[in-house]
Amino acid sequence: MRPSVWSMIAAAVVLTACGAADDGDTGSASAPSNTAATPTSPPETTPTGAPETTPTGAPEVTATSPAPSSEAPQVSVPEELAFTASTVDGGTFDGASLAGRPAVLWFWAPWCPVCQREAPLIAELAQQYGQQVAFVGVAGLSGDVSAMEEFIADGGVEGIPHIDDSGGDVYSRFGVTQQYDIGFVSADGTVEVIRGPLEEDEIRAEVERLVTD
Repeated sequence: MRPSVWSMIAAAVVLTACGAADDGDTGSASAPSNTAATPTSPPETTPTGAPETTPTGAPEVTATSPAPSSEAPQVSVPEELAFTASTVDGGTFDGASLAGRPAVLWFWAPWCPVCQREAPLIAELAQQYGQQVAFVGVAGLSGDVSAMEEFIADGGVEGIPHIDDSGGDVYSRFGVTQQYDIGFVSADGTVEVIRGPLEEDEIRAEVERLVTD
């Protein structure tokens, strides 16, 4: 009988220990919370190196230089050049177009032997200095236009304009009384008429003076 009693006592002790252990585990367990976690918004971030933006409608300021004036400088027209005249080829010549630049007014007549001798030189000088000096022929003391045209062709001076001064108006304006006078107009408007006939080297020297003045 004695061993059985001890066996029963041992079993009871084991059961009591197991119950205490179970009670301890149950007490240590946390009850589930019924409160839901409140979500939070992520912090706002600015991308590194993102370009700055200009508000829509903001005026863009650009530095500009003043626009240059388009007005051409006024050139004083000498009284002698304030005229218009017909040309041998039927056009119109405006004397004011010579203002502000050197010019040569070559007075001639179709029947003049001195003028015929001067024609090749005038053509040569016009070819050489035409970019710097304006050359204009003034055909006067004759009303024969066909003779003027023939003189121009024979003399090789087709490259310059020729005024038909049959009435002598341009001759008188410059005080010219003979067909081989030559007028030299400086860039400053000074007009000088040299009485002819002139030698070739004299004419050339006057033209070169206009270029260098």
